[in-house]
Amino acid sequence: MTDDRCVSPEQIMGTSQQSAHGHRKGTTSAFFLNAEWALRRLQKTNQDRLQAAACERMLRLQMVDIVHSNGVGDLFDWRDQDIAEICRQEMSKRGDESVQSFDDDNRAALTAGEVCGFTGEDLLPGERDFGASAAEVTGSVSRSDDMLKEHLQRQRGVRKGTFGAFCANYRLAREQSDPASSAAAAMMRELLPKVHQLGYLQWWVCRDNWAETLVSGQ
Repeated sequence: MTDDRCVSPEQIMGTSQQSAHGHRKGTTSAFFLNAEWALRRLQKTNQDRLQAAACERMLRLQMVDIVHSNGVGDLFDWRDQDIAEICRQEMSKRGDESVQSFDDDNRAALTAGEVCGFTGEDLLPGERDFGASAAEVTGSVSRSDDMLKEHLQRQRGVRKGTFGAFCANYRLAREQSDPASSAAAAMMRELLPKVHQLGYLQWWVCRDNWAETLVSGQ
């Protein structure tokens, strides 16, 4: 058994830090915005269909980062089969690729007038350390999209590194003889309101019963 310790969001990503181990701040939020557009939104117009297709392309590109940075298959399983199948397809082809943000490519495509998915830059632009609404980041957000505005509002006030800290503490808790009573699990509980605010756990289920019980509040 290792020392009973915990990790904070500030330890995952410091003030003004843009990325950790290649994972750019805001990318997981961008990934799930892409997933909602591609897999859940009713597509009423041709523009909707173009946007949904662009979002699926981007979420496929981001999948390697999302799996490696968030412990998919280790800490979490997908709740739904459609995105689980996309994960299997992309990881079987590209699982050895390096984590990357795709911000630069996306920015160039937007400038060229292309329809594009979303990257971390759309969710946590510039030097921002905390999520902010679309109104608060006027002039920084490069897009006008209703679902983007909803996601910006959803993550308002959540510090970057919060979900990374949740995952790090999940791993630390596993090392203890009684994970649910560990200092790391206590930090998971402290972070949980902000994690629920982000909405990621609508897509993932914890692989350990004690952790899923913690998340569900049972």
